[in-house]
Amino acid sequence: MGASPYDEGALNEIKARNLTGDLKEIPLFYGRGAWDESNMKFIDRTLCRLLQKSVAKKDPSTYEPWMKALICAAGQTCNWTDKKYLTPLLDYLGE
Repeated sequence: MGASPYDEGALNEIKARNLTGDLKEIPLFYGRGAWDESNMKFIDRTLCRLLQKSVAKKDPSTYEPWMKALICAAGQTCNWTDKKYLTPLLDYLGE
């Protein structure tokens, strides 16, 4: 989810798919990252551009939050990091 905006449904889906069995009770924390195509490896940049082209063919009214973020970030450098994302983690750790 790194570059995607917070989406409760997506977070729950990630948890359901990846944190099962003994891992089910492990908390999951969200922290939005950054987007900088100039720092991506060639293959990653190419795959992202292919995904952008695929998403751009869809009706924008049907975009999921991550799709909107992907289209808006195209060709730009974006930094959504914020220390506020650390608060829930630090609270959990009891700091």
